Amino acid sequence: MCNDQSANIARVAVKAPPFWRAIPALCFRQMESQFTLAGVTSEITKFHHIVAVFQPEELEVVGDIMLNPPADEPYDALRKRLCSQYADSEEQRLI
Repeated sequence: MCNDQSANIARVAVKAPPFWRAIPALCFRQMESQFTLAGVTSEITKFHHIVAVFQPEELEVVGDIMLNPPADEPYDALRKRLCSQYADSEEQRLI
């Protein structure tokens, strides 16, 4: 085993929480904290981690993005779509 302190780490586990439609912005903030702790900076890696926790309801909303992810910022595209989709529901709950 290598004792070199500067050895690179190939992978760090990210524990993605279930997606919470009630407050999607908070869910994404929690996920971004997981990415920070794990040192994940790649948009496509973030994309795949969040997609893995979606339920059928979310898949219906972002299916087109999943089937044809944008080359730039695929995670951000998912985040924007879901926050936009569920923002109205959140606002109505607060009224």
